[in-house]
Amino acid sequence: MISLYLPGTSPIHRAPAWLKLLVLALGAIVLSLLPNSWGLAAAAFLLPALGYAAAGLSARIMVRDLRAMLLLVVFLVGTQLIFSPPLAAVCNTARVLAVVLLAQVLTRTTRVQDMVEVAQTCLRPLRRVGVSPTAVGLAMALAITSIGQVAGIVTQVRQAQRSRGVRLAPWAWVMPVLVQTLRHADDVGDALQARGAAD
Repeated sequence: MISLYLPGTSPIHRAPAWLKLLVLALGAIVLSLLPNSWGLAAAAFLLPALGYAAAGLSARIMVRDLRAMLLLVVFLVGTQLIFSPPLAAVCNTARVLAVVLLAQVLTRTTRVQDMVEVAQTCLRPLRRVGVSPTAVGLAMALAITSIGQVAGIVTQVRQAQRSRGVRLAPWAWVMPVLVQTLRHADDVGDALQARGAAD
């Protein structure tokens, strides 16, 4: 499976995983509590940009991440405008994008194993009520690495379609990506079952 982690020596790379997870959680809470304003919308984009810069991640990576969320932005703004005024729709969407982009900074600067270890440490007290930290850690690792896998599938499908030189509808890549993603999920399930980790 593919990891989104990019090796580096930035201060964010060197920071412990628990601290980065804590900052992400606090950032999400603060953004959700601040009142709607155009200043909040601007700050919600500025904060991830500073995070990318501090992590030594190029503007091209951030733009690529934003492009990958274009459909999400359209969906969020469209649905929000049905029930909320324009300012609220923009601010709510900006909050979601800011948290997702900050999470991208986290996954690109933190090894999956480090995040899994933090989760397992936090969940150890819950063993008494039947929660398995190991199982939760495995699920977390699979979820994080599968994001990179799906992103790789999307890239491969889009490149294959461009190489054919055939102009297709913008959504023509969805079905091939869905098929390959389901195939990947089956392969992962078979591998877990073979190793006895699916119980």
